Amino acid sequence: MGREEDKMEDGERDERPAKARGRSGASKKLWIAVGIIAAASSAAIASGCMLLFMGRTATETEHKTYAYHIAIISDETDTSFWADVYRGAVEAGAEYSAEYSAYVEQIGDGLEDKFSMEDSIDIAIYEHVDGILLMPSDEAKTKTMIDKACSHDIPVITMQKDVPDSARQGFVGINDYFLGQEYGKRVLKIADEDTRLVTVLFPGASFNETSRNWFRSGLQNTVRQEKIRFDFRIIQDDKGLNNAEDVIHEIAEGNVQQPDVIICLDEVLTQSTYQLLRERRALERIDVIGSYISEVILKGLEEGYIDSTITIDPEAMGRMGVDALMTYKKYHMVSYYTEVGTMLVDRASAAAYRREVRDEGSGTEK
Repeated sequence: MGREEDKMEDGERDERPAKARGRSGASKKLWIAVGIIAAASSAAIASGCMLLFMGRTATETEHKTYAYHIAIISDETDTSFWADVYRGAVEAGAEYSAEYSAYVEQIGDGLEDKFSMEDSIDIAIYEHVDGILLMPSDEAKTKTMIDKACSHDIPVITMQKDVPDSARQGFVGINDYFLGQEYGKRVLKIADEDTRLVTVLFPGASFNETSRNWFRSGLQNTVRQEKIRFDFRIIQDDKGLNNAEDVIHEIAEGNVQQPDVIICLDEVLTQSTYQLLRERRALERIDVIGSYISEVILKGLEEGYIDSTITIDPEAMGRMGVDALMTYKKYHMVSYYTEVGTMLVDRASAAAYRREVRDEGSGTEK
């Protein structure tokens, strides 16, 4: 292909540092890594993976050389929130000078069957990427894999959720206690003399016991009213199947005490709760405070079916994650905690939010 590595004589070894050889999207290494892992399952999967990544190489990354290769990993790649995180990270990596530019690769992107978090980190280790941006899921497994990556001199920055007992270098997101405070402030804002019960739906995959305890503390220490009780429920997820519909159905049909407010702590739960309660005409009696922003959630806000949603700027989180890794690569140290601020969007501000997103997408100056 005209590269210097290809011109070397047989038996010679390229002794230049990896960075000097540059990154060309690191796609060749990923092709090999995916082939190895997929071959363990079946030759057919391996073939499919290789073709996908070969196609991506030809169209997206062969023209540009990068100084660093960053892997970004999450179990929630099919949400609009994570797509925005990824977009922010990619843009941040490309904005650095040639000396520090970074190619940000979402492991397994474009494949029909997702890799597990463990397999994704193993691929990143095999590629010996320059850093990993990770949204943790199961804390015990995640801690083991973070420690494994760090033992291979690959720095890890956790995003949105932290694993503080691991060897990770830093965390970018919002503290769960502070997040609970933000929801508590909104509960106080919309509560009236008849408000008695607030139900909180925790997504089990992203809120482990530690996260739930911190969130509860922040929420309850903010809503200091004896008349208001809290009902905390964990929505379990099993490979995309969860019990959210059953829980919401019980609430809508009055099989359990109906809450005055439901707090949904991720995008999918917010959308499911809004749609199911709307179908059962229960939204006249129950206020929904959601999480994040999607087209469905914006529509619910504009129609008045969702009271409000609390979101962090996902693109900002992606950019901050890359910044944290680049800081560590340059100085071998980084801030323990980088906070991403929250934003509350309600019916009054939904239209303005939609305009802002549209203007940013079109490059319009505001």
